[in-house]
Amino acid sequence: FAVLASALSDRVSTSPDVTTSYYTISGQTSDELDRELRLRGPLQGHAIAVAAIRFNPVAVIQEEASDGCIFKTAKFRVEAKITLPRWKERNQTSDRDLRRAWDGLARYAKIHEDTHVKIAERFAKLMGEELEEIPAQNDCRVLDRVAKKVVERTRKAHTKAQNAFDAAEQRRLARLFAETS
Repeated sequence: FAVLASALSDRVSTSPDVTTSYYTISGQTSDELDRELRLRGPLQGHAIAVAAIRFNPVAVIQEEASDGCIFKTAKFRVEAKITLPRWKERNQTSDRDLRRAWDGLARYAKIHEDTHVKIAERFAKLMGEELEEIPAQNDCRVLDRVAKKVVERTRKAHTKAQNAFDAAEQRRLARLFAETS
């Protein structure tokens, strides 16, 4: 069984599992689109787009070694559900500037949420590496308690990195808008 588990763990995919859904907004002017984004957007209209992220263990294998219990393998996959806006009348409008502005916003929202997924991928890899680096423990129950602390610490660091990315993007966008005003 250990040989089979080892062979399988090397072949387990840790590629992210990303699904994308859309919410539809409607309008003919930028003010109408802004209003729709606030009404229909994720997080009660406080976001244009969002990525709900989860770490899924795909190969976490403990092993009783001569010196105690260790993680032989610890691999995680990021599962992300991205929600993006879709403008219902985009192809019907004759306002080329509004269409161009929308396309830029939609592209930015997609890139922004994809970056959140990439940040999560780094932390999924880190979580597995840190679990595998835990020294051998007297028994697997003790290893589980130590692992729980590692996972919690990594999740907090992940949240902090995601929030730092959002804060940096808000500052960057504020500078860009200030330059164009």
